[in-house]
Amino acid sequence: MANKPDDPAIFETKKQYTHPPGILVSDHYIQPYGYSCYRAQGTKDWLIIYTLSGKGRIHNGASGYLSCTAGTLTVVSPGTAQDYFTEQGHVWDKMWAHFIPRLPWMDWIPSSNTDGPIFQLHIDKESSRRAIESAFSRVISYRLYEDSMLRDELTLNALEEVILLVASQHQSKKELDSRVQEVLNIISRDYMDHILIEDLGKRVSLSPSRLSHLFKEQVGDSIMETLMKYRLKQAEPLLQYTLRPITEIALAVGFHSPDYFSRQFSNHFGVSPSNYRKKYREASSMESVQ
Repeated sequence: MANKPDDPAIFETKKQYTHPPGILVSDHYIQPYGYSCYRAQGTKDWLIIYTLSGKGRIHNGASGYLSCTAGTLTVVSPGTAQDYFTEQGHVWDKMWAHFIPRLPWMDWIPSSNTDGPIFQLHIDKESSRRAIESAFSRVISYRLYEDSMLRDELTLNALEEVILLVASQHQSKKELDSRVQEVLNIISRDYMDHILIEDLGKRVSLSPSRLSHLFKEQVGDSIMETLMKYRLKQAEPLLQYTLRPITEIALAVGFHSPDYFSRQFSNHFGVSPSNYRKKYREASSMESVQ
């Protein structure tokens, strides 16, 4: 893990990383009025801030400043100017992390929902707040874990939990159509099976064309694109953590053609499955000896 949150780019595009994903730096700050941070060019990593109590302000481009209050989660994308401070008369109690995301996270990290470049979400449910606070606390505490390889993996897993919780909260606020949600549930449960839009339509009482249009409108990707991405996400940890042959992994996640799996994996991740596995192991070996 790096020590400098304003270090330059760690990745280039959504599909091609030049550095393994990880937490660059994270901490828990309780800062009174007078605390501020300003980075005109932003950073080339992501910044996530969760406010526990008090009040901060963060600049959101031409739209002005956003307030960061208890239960507010703020995500700043790479290259976005970072200008934030504790509000006068307040103490800002926040947890934060600069990080390089794992590739699948890019489908979960929400885009801006404000009039500027910043994403911000207020978590209303107390149970959801506790879940996010617990996961974020583990992001910070795992940095003290002695085994460096396990430390980095545990930290990433904890942050992934935060990202998923935020994505879930954001999605619920969008109030997905119950039939679209049912299709998403089917995909997550039966992704390894042969899935046809016609069959999905029958299960949710919609014509294939109406279901396809509604799903694309609400999710952003088509049903087949979503299924493809989900299958590839399931293949990623199998390549990382097992020695199973690539042909076997392809079949296990729902691809009936290993060659087709390799092409789709390469298109999505920017490298072939075998090279992805090789690069991941090389990066893990380098981190374990540091």
